[in-house]
Amino acid sequence: MKITVVTSGLRSNYSGGSVHVNNVVKRLTKYFEVEFIPSISFFINNDRINEEIENIKKLGIKIPDFISFLSKFSNLKPSFLPYSLSVYNEYAERVKKVDSDFIYDPNYTTPESIFISNKVGIPLGLTLHEPLYSFSQSIFYTYYTLRPFFLQSLDYFLKRSIGLYLLTRSKINYISKSRYLSFIAAVSKGTLDSVKIKNSEKYVLYPGNGVDKELLQYRTTKKEDYVVFWTTLIPPKGILNFLYIINLLKKRGISVRAKVSGKFIYDKFKRLFFNYIRDNGLDVEYLGFLDRKELYVTVSKAKLLIYPSLADGFPITILESLALGTPVIAYSIPTVHSVFKDIPAVKFVKEGDIRKFVDEVENELKTGNLQEAIYDKRVNSFIEFHNWDNVAENVAKIIKYSLNK
Repeated sequence: MKITVVTSGLRSNYSGGSVHVNNVVKRLTKYFEVEFIPSISFFINNDRINEEIENIKKLGIKIPDFISFLSKFSNLKPSFLPYSLSVYNEYAERVKKVDSDFIYDPNYTTPESIFISNKVGIPLGLTLHEPLYSFSQSIFYTYYTLRPFFLQSLDYFLKRSIGLYLLTRSKINYISKSRYLSFIAAVSKGTLDSVKIKNSEKYVLYPGNGVDKELLQYRTTKKEDYVVFWTTLIPPKGILNFLYIINLLKKRGISVRAKVSGKFIYDKFKRLFFNYIRDNGLDVEYLGFLDRKELYVTVSKAKLLIYPSLADGFPITILESLALGTPVIAYSIPTVHSVFKDIPAVKFVKEGDIRKFVDEVENELKTGNLQEAIYDKRVNSFIEFHNWDNVAENVAKIIKYSLNK
């Protein structure tokens, strides 16, 4: 049985989606003969195309000869929104031959897999890592993520909120035009609940993401006096809210030492970050983009992960923090809440409620209740179950079931 995987690459850049794709696709070779066709973004601003292709081949994944005809798309500029219809039509025309039994897009963000499936008449499966945002979510979530810098970020607010809504409409539109769509899967129930389309089967991947067992060896009871935040350092992931929370704690007379790791995407928000720390005299240390071992040691010694993200389907950041023995306080967006609601070491706060978030952080720093809960058997069994072998097995079962219907 042969499947064709259409995605932007198998190189993990530590974003949740890329980590999932990398870990799942290479394991699917246990169940299928796997072929890889890169989507357009694989070619854009990528000076390691040949190296990446060779690394993919080493995983036992086949690369069709015609992908050289796709390299012309390297001339395109990166885009938050999908490209024009003509671009995807030309892309599909350059895909010369697909002789697999199934096409699978493990991280549906752009519609290349749909165009290929429609052209060759092969059934298709899609996995979503973020929800299909409503108009109100696009507006209010973007507003919440910019505090306390909303006035300085009006341009970003307009582009992000409108762009996010248009992106969602585009995703829905292309899904509705898929003639051979067999299933839509999602990494969490909250993500799948956002999908109102009825032209396919729908599945929650359970587990939706995994964590490596090696993280457990970093756990320590010798916690140091700091809180931590790490992910991609963009407003939707909570970096600005994080600073605001630290400053509000300081105004309450609570001195908090904090460490931040990750990569800034926008120079504007990097400047705001450092200026805010300086102007308010905050004890926040920026560690840069750490290698995995350094990151694991840093997180394992922290008292708490403060994670005010409003853009997640199933955050691997939270899963890894729990594995490393560090409890979490996060916003109760439907996607994240649906995954971690029964885990006692994760505390939820209504999305956008900064004051309540500060209350919960203050309470945890005084009581350590969440830290005690990190060793609850429900946390340990949750981590044990959420491994990449189980994720890939679940995906393989859904694909096989779809083919045998």
